[in-house]
Amino acid sequence: FREIAVREALINRINSMIRNSLELDTILDNTVAEIYNHLQVNLCCFAWYRPDEIPFWQVVKEAKASNINSCLGDYPEAVYRPISQKLLNLEICQIDDICSIEDVELQQIFRDIDMVSILALPIRTLSDEIGALICYRCGVAPPWMNSEIELLQAVCNQLEIALNQAELYQQSCASVKYANTKNEQLEKTLLELKRTQSQLIQAEKMSSLGQLVAGIAHEINNPVNFIFGNLTYAGDYITDILGLIKLYQETYPQTTPEIADKIERIELDFLVEDVVKLFNSMKTGAERIREIVTSLRTFSRLDEAEVKEVDIHENIDSTLMILQSRLKRKPNYPSINLIKDYGKLPLIECYPGQLNQVFMNIIANAIDALEDRDKGRKKTEVQANRSTITVRTRIDETNRAQIRVCDNGVGMSKEVIDKIFDPFYTTKPIGKGTGLGLSISYQIVVDKHHGNLYCISELGVGTEFIIDIPLKQSSLT
Repeated sequence: FREIAVREALINRINSMIRNSLELDTILDNTVAEIYNHLQVNLCCFAWYRPDEIPFWQVVKEAKASNINSCLGDYPEAVYRPISQKLLNLEICQIDDICSIEDVELQQIFRDIDMVSILALPIRTLSDEIGALICYRCGVAPPWMNSEIELLQAVCNQLEIALNQAELYQQSCASVKYANTKNEQLEKTLLELKRTQSQLIQAEKMSSLGQLVAGIAHEINNPVNFIFGNLTYAGDYITDILGLIKLYQETYPQTTPEIADKIERIELDFLVEDVVKLFNSMKTGAERIREIVTSLRTFSRLDEAEVKEVDIHENIDSTLMILQSRLKRKPNYPSINLIKDYGKLPLIECYPGQLNQVFMNIIANAIDALEDRDKGRKKTEVQANRSTITVRTRIDETNRAQIRVCDNGVGMSKEVIDKIFDPFYTTKPIGKGTGLGLSISYQIVVDKHHGNLYCISELGVGTEFIIDIPLKQSSLT
């Protein structure tokens, strides 16, 4: 009865370990350790049969006496065929004395390691893998008793259940992982489709805006050229007329009463002085209109698909001109101070229309930040710390063009900075921001121009966006 109780205790311990773990390695480690500790064996191991091109047995777990060499490793099936055949037929292999092995070479292998008896029991899993629980005895050893065989058979039955459970668990985990991967891929694809659709809509809007601006610039340009072209002649005519009046006054200082009365009524001296100022003012206005038209035409290159060499400062200035009305003083907001600190840049190969879009997005965001900040400020605070946007350009130490747009607004937290280039992420109220501006800008700078777009920000201090792009695109394509 004591032997039965010990056997039941061992099986219960193994059952408990099986229930507490679904990890294959843990189950096998605990099983060979329990059998080694319970039976008087020198080594207990577990091996898997690997039906490769050259079949072999792979010993994966062992529990052994300290004076026994490790048996972990791979063993050719052909060398151990007398034992292997029984196990592959799912039969118990019991060898009480290795002298009974007919294969002399195999017998010698066992003699070399002082092995005298073997007991091996097969296990087959749900996936038809075949394994074996193997016990060795060395030196002088008694034959294997029926109680020992029955015990190991009971352990193998429980182990087979445990291995099947572990296998099912691993399959379930793999299925869940596969499903999660597919879900993530699907979510990523859907997000990419949504982003692409939004970008196409945004690109179409910008292209339409470019065409509209180009059309307006063209319509304004024709009459402006007409006015500007005639201003030179008008200036010459005014100069000639004023010279003639002066000559008349010098030649005929004494005039008739009617002429004197007319001179007094029209204030001739004032007219002579003011008509020059009036003409210069008209000329200045015409030049300003021409500058605006030039900026509109520069900005309107939004749908150009070719790389061109451009003066990047012209592109920045055209963007600032488009946003000029937002920089001026308004009833609810003070004017925003604009500082342009331009370095000496060569002509840069780029997609000018797309870079205009980047400048527009970044500078417009800076204006939004400053307007939001100024809403809650008192007049004295505004005067003490005036809202300012600074645009700097340089050639950096890597010989790339660098454009920096800095504002002294409210700044951003690190959590916000980490997400600002993500598609559809926005801190603006619903209806005011799409969350695409900076995402598209990042793609234009990084993917299209092989450049970098960084953001440095500190709460309560301000934000700076840094764009750097190579001077030549042709050498990178």
